[in-house]
Amino acid sequence: MDSVWQNIVTALEVDPAVADQWLAKLKEQYGQPGRHYHNEQQMLAKKLEHLAGASVCLQLATLFQYFHFDAGRDCAAENCDALKEFLASASVDNKALINNVLRLLGDATVESSDLPDDDVAFFQDLDLLILGHPPQEYKLYTEQLRKEYPEPASYNKMRLKILQSFSRIPFIYATKEFGDRYEQTARANIESEIKELESL
Repeated sequence: MDSVWQNIVTALEVDPAVADQWLAKLKEQYGQPGRHYHNEQQMLAKKLEHLAGASVCLQLATLFQYFHFDAGRDCAAENCDALKEFLASASVDNKALINNVLRLLGDATVESSDLPDDDVAFFQDLDLLILGHPPQEYKLYTEQLRKEYPEPASYNKMRLKILQSFSRIPFIYATKEFGDRYEQTARANIESEIKELESL
């Protein structure tokens, strides 16, 4: 996280004290004990290795996408608020950048006419990255994910429905880069987990 954060605050010319304060906040949020997968060591570590050379917009969106996380509800609005709080404290007044990041985080009310479709596709694929990891890593991910949900029965039902929807679409990944590298493995992982869930 540190190197990506340094890229962001350098590009945005953020005061070092503000940058350090918010890095500490990010680490605190992602280090909460209830986060078995949605943390810095698991989820973020896998994503951040793909962000070398990515835009500040994509880097910011990735770090703030799960700033707040609750397995039982959508935290998109809270994450948008956290982003705006950071940008205000950092005195960043780039409206186009702010709106583009907010759109990636799920705020459909803002204008972002210059948000590239390629960035949207890349951001979506990055969130599905783990589906295409080797079976052993995928299995660990499913175990960690399950621990984040309080009710196993409702989790199993919800998870099965999500996986079945993935299995029916022609392409899981929107970009050629991710599709070429992860599509085949992702489909095998999904089918394997569907069979496991159906047997419960």
